[in-house]
Amino acid sequence: MVHPVFEKYPAPWTIGIALLAIIAIILLLSVTGILPPADGPAPACNTACPTSLQNIPVFTDPFEKIAVLKDPAFTGTLYYEALTLELQLATTGTRVHMGFWSGKGNHGSMLRVLDAINDGSTAAAQPPNRAIWDEGTSAYYHYPSYTQLQDEHWYERASAQNGSALIFGRAYPDSRPVSFSQADEIWGEYSSRYTYMAEPVARATGSPVKVWCFIQGAKPNRIFFTYELPQLRLLEEKGYVQVYFAKSPDADWTQPGDWLTGTANASLTSQRGT
Repeated sequence: MVHPVFEKYPAPWTIGIALLAIIAIILLLSVTGILPPADGPAPACNTACPTSLQNIPVFTDPFEKIAVLKDPAFTGTLYYEALTLELQLATTGTRVHMGFWSGKGNHGSMLRVLDAINDGSTAAAQPPNRAIWDEGTSAYYHYPSYTQLQDEHWYERASAQNGSALIFGRAYPDSRPVSFSQADEIWGEYSSRYTYMAEPVARATGSPVKVWCFIQGAKPNRIFFTYELPQLRLLEEKGYVQVYFAKSPDADWTQPGDWLTGTANASLTSQRGT
């Protein structure tokens, strides 16, 4: 295995400027709100709409979205979004953990480990432990880029009939049709960029990122095996990550015997419970 040479990434002053800019934008948007285009669809709401706009469908062009997500610079975008939620991801010595899941029933198991790391006794240890996943720093605080993907409703749009997508029980005309393969590619490229975020995190903290995967019964043609695992293998070879695969849904991250180590065990782990 090639041993990485850890260094500060990016420079602390660069992170500070970027964070200030992001916070300023967030505050501005919280005051002004984000309005749909004048010629766009009416907002879909979960509750009475007059008080606030909720669940507004955004009909982004799929080709434009794929181009944005394929750009390596998007990893930096996610990293800065993560830092606004958890500054310790750029602090020397922090032990950072990343969660991955694929397959029915594994989502809850991964979140359980995430919460155990962030809310358990090791969170306040020295050095501290912090855990993240592709949606954000916890089940409640999401990356803006993830929220944007949700608002774009790629899979609902891929199921459109007669040019209309059914979103929250309401039909919306979609002039930018989306195929299932495009929806998969969009979510896959996003997941790939999230995975690669382990490199700047490892460089900034000076320690390899511990990756915890729940993939029992995962299909070989889905997002994890197609997009995330190839990136994890490359990062593992460079020494930026240490990858663990749960042997069972109730695996405890503090118990080494509950895990198989290394990306070479991915296929073996996914076959468990099938």
